[in-house]
Amino acid sequence: MRLMSYNIEWFDDWFEDDNALKTTPEARTKFGAVAGVIRAADPDIIGITEGPNTTTTTGIRSTVAALENFAAAEGLRQSRALIGFPSPGRQEIALLYDPAVAGIAHDPGGSARSKSNPPFDQEFKVDSDGDGIMEVYKHYRPPLEAKVTRLDGGAPFWIIVAHAKSKGIFTAMDRVHFERTSDRNRRKLFAECTSIRRRVEDWLKEGRPLAVMGDINDGPGFDYYESRFGRSAVEIILGDLFDLDGLLCYPAGRPEFGRYGWEPSTARFTDIFTGDKVNALIDHIMISQQLRPASPGALTIWNPYQSDIAKPFKALLLDASDHFPITLDIA
Repeated sequence: MRLMSYNIEWFDDWFEDDNALKTTPEARTKFGAVAGVIRAADPDIIGITEGPNTTTTTGIRSTVAALENFAAAEGLRQSRALIGFPSPGRQEIALLYDPAVAGIAHDPGGSARSKSNPPFDQEFKVDSDGDGIMEVYKHYRPPLEAKVTRLDGGAPFWIIVAHAKSKGIFTAMDRVHFERTSDRNRRKLFAECTSIRRRVEDWLKEGRPLAVMGDINDGPGFDYYESRFGRSAVEIILGDLFDLDGLLCYPAGRPEFGRYGWEPSTARFTDIFTGDKVNALIDHIMISQQLRPASPGALTIWNPYQSDIAKPFKALLLDASDHFPITLDIA
């Protein structure tokens, strides 16, 4: 079975308010490119971040309806969509999958009575600054938890799709308060990933095979603040080195810093101070030890500048999104 994690840049912008596909030339290019990437990668299950919106107040905008309309229009075999708890804003988290391969259902965990490990749509507490006092946080985009039932008779497994807090500095005021803003953003990111790790530990105790995927907005060796705090957000999700049985596997391996930034990488950003383009590995797939990669080369980062597999699809990948997807074949 092939899993994909894909941040589809502002996919919500390309749908009408009734969830129909826009028909402008730009929209047709976008839809054709995204569908072309999906056909090239040929995943069975896609964890989507920056998906089309769900409107909880009016009930008109629907992530599921928009994605299924897109799949039908493009003739994709990944024709069913699923979301969990909708976010209060845009850019939803969703799954798009082939119903002939798997059945998938929203399966939220956590306890409503817990202050540290409630359902992902509720407030939770983390001591994010090490002062012995628990701070209150809430996921802006609640991670999507789902149970996957394999139709080939294989054992079921669970998926968490996340779109974690960005560490980006976007406004003039953020630049003035760069140090404080960067510190605050990373603590928020750490808190969200701590919440995800708590759910992972719950599921591991229950013996559930699982995968965590999505745009974590961080990666091993990403920036100065990782050195300052001694870890990345990804490493929080992966687990404790002193608990080997509880560690998740990271098939991509540790990236290396090269001339243009990190290799491998899933996105490219402009440094706000130097103006340079810098590669970043911020989209990830992690799996528990019960889920095995199908082969040593089972993970592919579809970056056409770094991957020979992706090079023939460079135009589609660049038209589709500012992120490149990741696929992982599991045994």
